[in-house]
Amino acid sequence: MAIGIPRPSPSRVWRRLVRSIPFYMMLFVFLTIILLPIYYIFLTAFAPGDRLFTQPLSYVPQSLELTRFETVFKGLPIPRYMLNTAVLATTSTLLALFFSFLAAYALARLQFPGANLVMVGLLASTMLPGVTTVIPLFQMYQKLGLMNTLTGLLLLYGSGLLPVTTWVLVSFIKQVPPEVEDAARVDGAGFWPLLFGIVLPLIRPGVATMFLINFIAGWNEFFTPLVFARGPSAKVITMALSEAQVIGSSTQFYQSWGNMSAVAILATIPIFILTLIFQRQIVEGITSGVFK
Repeated sequence: MAIGIPRPSPSRVWRRLVRSIPFYMMLFVFLTIILLPIYYIFLTAFAPGDRLFTQPLSYVPQSLELTRFETVFKGLPIPRYMLNTAVLATTSTLLALFFSFLAAYALARLQFPGANLVMVGLLASTMLPGVTTVIPLFQMYQKLGLMNTLTGLLLLYGSGLLPVTTWVLVSFIKQVPPEVEDAARVDGAGFWPLLFGIVLPLIRPGVATMFLINFIAGWNEFFTPLVFARGPSAKVITMALSEAQVIGSSTQFYQSWGNMSAVAILATIPIFILTLIFQRQIVEGITSGVFK
């Protein structure tokens, strides 16, 4: 004889529904605040120029055009900017991961005097505003001939990613049981095979997570190339935001919000796709490495 599953009474269903209304209202308000500016950027990039500042403001476009994207690609070397951005973000991320992994293993395993002080110093360096180091770095780069070069930007990108990456990888390495490394040493593994053949595969989620986060940070960097890479050969896609506003104008006071929105979309879409694909890995890597 089958035993029927008791159904909740209608009154209980209604009470549960009423309790959930405030939550869904707050969720709706939150999504509106977050998504409305993004939607308006797309609207500004595709809508005709005379429809941007209508009174009252219209959020439903009557027609869409690709004119601003054509203007941006004709007026700026967008493919070159995208290539420079991809090279800088990828290379700086790989270099930061390599050196941070070595530093994190030393801090987590070697137990040398002052290891905690080094960790505090790394944390303190992330709290220092970037503008405070601009003048000495600018003077140093001028003397070393690193201004307006991809090499100079690469050094700045990579060094900026080191502290946080080291902090995160230390937490992952501490989760690896020391007995695993002791067993590998007993089997005759040397230091470098132990490091890259045993420890590195075990913290692969953390390495993959930091690769994605650092790549996104390098791709979105704007202030550093704005100061240290004014030459056309070292410019990145985010700098096109400031250049796109005066395309097709003879005055420096002209601002084309449509051109800027078109560049913003071009700069955002690759990162949006990358985050959408690997969002689960990013969340799992952060939670497993930091909050366990």
